[in-house]
Amino acid sequence: MNTNDKKSTPWKSFWSLTVIQSMNSLNEKGVQFLLIALGIWMAKELQYPLSVLIVLPFVLFSPLGGWLSDRYCKTRLLQAMVLLQVIVLCGMTAGLFLHNIWVAVGFFTIFCVQAMFFSPAKKGLVKDIVGSENIGFASGILEISSMLALLVGQIGALSIVFLLLKNWGPEAGYEAAAWPCAVATCGAVLVFLLSFTIPRFAPESKRPFHWSILWQHFTQLRMLWKNPVLRNSEIGIGYFWFIAGTMMLIALQMAADAHPVASSEDFMEVLGQQKDSALLMAWISGGSILGGVLASVLCASKIRAWVANAGGVGMTIGCIMLALIPYGTPYFFVALALTGFMAAGYLVPLNALLQDKADNDKRGDVIAAGNLVDCFLGIMSVVVQYGMKKAGLSPQFQCGILAVTSALVAVFIFRNMKRYI
Repeated sequence: MNTNDKKSTPWKSFWSLTVIQSMNSLNEKGVQFLLIALGIWMAKELQYPLSVLIVLPFVLFSPLGGWLSDRYCKTRLLQAMVLLQVIVLCGMTAGLFLHNIWVAVGFFTIFCVQAMFFSPAKKGLVKDIVGSENIGFASGILEISSMLALLVGQIGALSIVFLLLKNWGPEAGYEAAAWPCAVATCGAVLVFLLSFTIPRFAPESKRPFHWSILWQHFTQLRMLWKNPVLRNSEIGIGYFWFIAGTMMLIALQMAADAHPVASSEDFMEVLGQQKDSALLMAWISGGSILGGVLASVLCASKIRAWVANAGGVGMTIGCIMLALIPYGTPYFFVALALTGFMAAGYLVPLNALLQDKADNDKRGDVIAAGNLVDCFLGIMSVVVQYGMKKAGLSPQFQCGILAVTSALVAVFIFRNMKRYI
């Protein structure tokens, strides 16, 4: 460990970590939605393959990411991943200016791999910096800042492309995506410099590398599953990411149904779809941020079970409202915000509990196993929503199905988690 005294300045380091992870999330989600917006302009459904790409590396390489986070200095790993982000964004920007979407998608794939290695390092650093006594609040703040970054990335990308296309004309699709990507690259350089303010902590694991780590998924999952508190926490966390991914795709389907685009020549429909998509994302993500703030405050001194229980019930009620209220009405947007608000409140205590109860020398493995479950369910959200869409189910009917699954998960969390928190 270096000479930095973590007890005297833990919060300064924590806020630096919060900014770094927020910018990583903002850039990742921002460029994803730049590509989705470009796909809308090209009349291509890129949201489905990109949603799979963003989680597939977690399924394939999570054990390696967990081992690296436990075995080596998490701060050094974090710095390496932020530098990789700069390189990837340079490549994406070049691809977009060259009007080659597949070059941009190729570099985006590398970005998704970067996010996989970044995740266990930044989550593992939280407890190192603030300790168990503050992890409920700190974990919640980290999740809220990530949600805020995702919100800004999603809405910002769609809104900026919308404005640039409106000003530059229908032929400027690639340029409307390339310039925001270039700005994100400049921001990533500043974040890389900020990463050197994070103190270094000595790794607690001495486990050497062996090739079996590359396929150690089942070992990590077994370790997670054998511990009831970790297992039940992760079931709840994983469902959050399932419903979040499904709701994002449902929102995009709602916007697409309201403004069908046959080609980039349907300029007004392109603009209308992007505008509606940004509006829907704003309501649900904005609600999530407010819910996460409140849950973090409530769990500041203690991780509280009733916060997760209330969130599960509210999430169910929100989905029921979305299934019954007509699209585009004021009450519909309130229901979107309520669903996001309660879902975030449900997530915060479960996430804090998982990080706190994991053994220090196995925390990276536990987080990697949790990421594996989250991302498998993220892929399932794409498959399930695409299947519901192809089966001809309306977005409102899809929300009704989510209400049923949310109710089942809420009952599970209530029955199994009250003994632990």
